[in-house]
Amino acid sequence: MWTGYESRAYEGVNRMKMYELLRKIYPHRMSPNSPGLDAVVDILKEELPFEVREYEGGREHNGWYVPLSWHPVKAEIRKGGKLIYDGMSHPLGVIGYSRSFKGRITLEELKKHLFHHPKFHDALVYHCDLFYKSGQKNWGFCMPYNIIKTLKSGTYDVELTTIHAAGTMKVADYFIPGDSLETIVLNAHTCHAGQANDDVAGLVVAVEVMKRLAKRKSRRYSYRLIAAPEHFGTIFYLADIPEKVRKTFRCALFLEMLGNDNRIALQESFTGEAEIDRAAHHHLRHAVPEYFSDKFRGIVGNDETVWEAPGYEIPTISLSRFPYPEYHSSRDTHEIIRVDKLEESADAVLGIIDVLETNRTMNRKFTGLIALSNPKYDLYIGQADPSIRPTIPADQRRWNRLMDYIPRYFDGKHTVLDVAVKHELAYHLVLDYVRRFEKKRLIEFV
Repeated sequence: MWTGYESRAYEGVNRMKMYELLRKIYPHRMSPNSPGLDAVVDILKEELPFEVREYEGGREHNGWYVPLSWHPVKAEIRKGGKLIYDGMSHPLGVIGYSRSFKGRITLEELKKHLFHHPKFHDALVYHCDLFYKSGQKNWGFCMPYNIIKTLKSGTYDVELTTIHAAGTMKVADYFIPGDSLETIVLNAHTCHAGQANDDVAGLVVAVEVMKRLAKRKSRRYSYRLIAAPEHFGTIFYLADIPEKVRKTFRCALFLEMLGNDNRIALQESFTGEAEIDRAAHHHLRHAVPEYFSDKFRGIVGNDETVWEAPGYEIPTISLSRFPYPEYHSSRDTHEIIRVDKLEESADAVLGIIDVLETNRTMNRKFTGLIALSNPKYDLYIGQADPSIRPTIPADQRRWNRLMDYIPRYFDGKHTVLDVAVKHELAYHLVLDYVRRFEKKRLIEFV
């Protein structure tokens, strides 16, 4: 059984690999069911041996419908024969799930079908409403407001051709077995067209984490990466997998928007009290102290509602770097991605995982008080004598208090994480100290 606490100084890591994969993926015209998504799944299969699960377009579950395969093929607006705008010039140029339209209309009517970013007048907005509102039928373009405001009155010829066809929504599922069937799930999106940070950044971080986990000689838990369209993918994935598999899911981490220049944001699970919450808070507090957090759905909303849904109730946190100015705009490109932030994000995920991997209760194999300073045990952490040095650093005081308390923690009830949290000490340092007791055959891990 693996019991090591992994160092974040990973050997042989190419810091550029995540960025290179992001550059390869994000230009694709992705939507929940589309040739663009199919192409992204093919790229992912080159990185890891994913199993691809497919769900027929039009299928219903709990009122949710798998969208039909959709993509635009022509999107032109002309005036007097002159091309005014080509919606195919950018993946956001046509609103998601737009219907086809061909005809001559007035400027007033055309403007009802033009959508722009409310803040960035030179950018396109990411418009995805129609994917989630299957009863609405509409067509339209996303266009910079700087262009919209220059349009002159008169008539315009619109030729917008989109394909709605039979097809299957793809969910990429990669599984790494561990000593236990209990599984920690990573989840990221594969459906946002033209968005480098939301969520290709989260996706490439998840892929990198799985690669590093796969290289470990052994793992306490099993791991699964679900790369799927937002909501649709996880809804139908969880509906289809056998209950006995679903019940092995111990907790989940949703990863998104992890490449921009902002601090890490931790969004708690539904209860906020699961082991994954405590592990994440504790690790980040010591490794990335500038992080911030909020309650369930308090920062940004995504698939945590699916994993935490009634009957599943899988504790799910999310890690992101939200908010950021370029969110849901054509400014969300590779140019806002920082390699060091991707690496910091991967390290943070693995740090949280390391806590979960090693967190155990401890049973004592002795009775009475142990002389920690006796060379036989050598378990005393040297402290300055308060009569000689009246001012003792806070960290030393915490260690001194821990030594007073620790014999009572070997009761089969307290975990290493419990001790580290209570005494406000870094988890890996407490773990190393407790292992010294194990080496002296004074305790055993359960």
